[in-house]
Amino acid sequence: METVTAVIVTYNRLADLKICLDSLRKQTRRPDAMLVVNNGSTDGTTEWLPTQTDLTVINQANLGGAGGFAAGIDGAFKSGATWLWCMDDDCIAAPDALEQLLQSPNLGPCIKNSMSVSIRDDEELAFYVDRPNRKYRKVSDMTSLDLIYGVASFFNGTLIHSEVVEKIGIPDRKLFIWGDEVEYMTRAQRMGFPVVTVPKSVFRHPPSFDRNGIPWPGAWKQYYAVRNQRRVFQNVHGPAVGMAIFMRWAAREIGQQAAQKRTNRLYNVLLFGEAAIDSVINNFRKRPDTILTLRLYKRMHK
Repeated sequence: METVTAVIVTYNRLADLKICLDSLRKQTRRPDAMLVVNNGSTDGTTEWLPTQTDLTVINQANLGGAGGFAAGIDGAFKSGATWLWCMDDDCIAAPDALEQLLQSPNLGPCIKNSMSVSIRDDEELAFYVDRPNRKYRKVSDMTSLDLIYGVASFFNGTLIHSEVVEKIGIPDRKLFIWGDEVEYMTRAQRMGFPVVTVPKSVFRHPPSFDRNGIPWPGAWKQYYAVRNQRRVFQNVHGPAVGMAIFMRWAAREIGQQAAQKRTNRLYNVLLFGEAAIDSVINNFRKRPDTILTLRLYKRMHK
């Protein structure tokens, strides 16, 4: 009999976590187990989790989404689950979300993702997806199809077969946030595993936003999106070609930041440049407090 372990990564969003878990407990096909990775929360999550008798909990330092899902997927895989159902703590699963994933066409070992719908607008996808031949912006762009190949919003209702994990491993903890999920998806695709979205399975999620428009000092997150992109390009195009594409892409992105008439344009240019250099020299050690551009910004804005 196939078993499903839900993997939820949380950090300082106890109210959201409670709603997420409640949606899992109301599933028409409930997960066989639920594993919560607590990334060093300081908002009462650590104290609340032991009161929930149906949860397995991993407490660790804040290692970002990458470190959280690395721990969760590793734990669920080692428990012997057939499927690992992965999600952030601000996701809300429709009552039949898991049932629809499991009842969708059998693709063998694969990754099946729920359709991510904006929590603010029932007609809009939470994450826009642009492909050369088609753009997915509205819910109606997806609902006419049974399966959408090559499109998935990791980790928002992402059902991963254990044989996939056995072959490709766990997410790379070093990537920390932003881009780690795309790297994991493209790694699975490179190994030949189907990756699909199942529109009949619905997850609600806060909509994505323009990362380039994040006001400082919060824009430090963009550092990881730029730095981690090299790994994505190399998964898709191979090591040498992927590196060349990344360097061209990074140069263009830095140039675009220089051309933007934003208050913190200088810091954006420095941040993108720092991220690109660190990626090329394979420096994946930095955490937020050690990003040089962020330290400079804080020093100049005391």
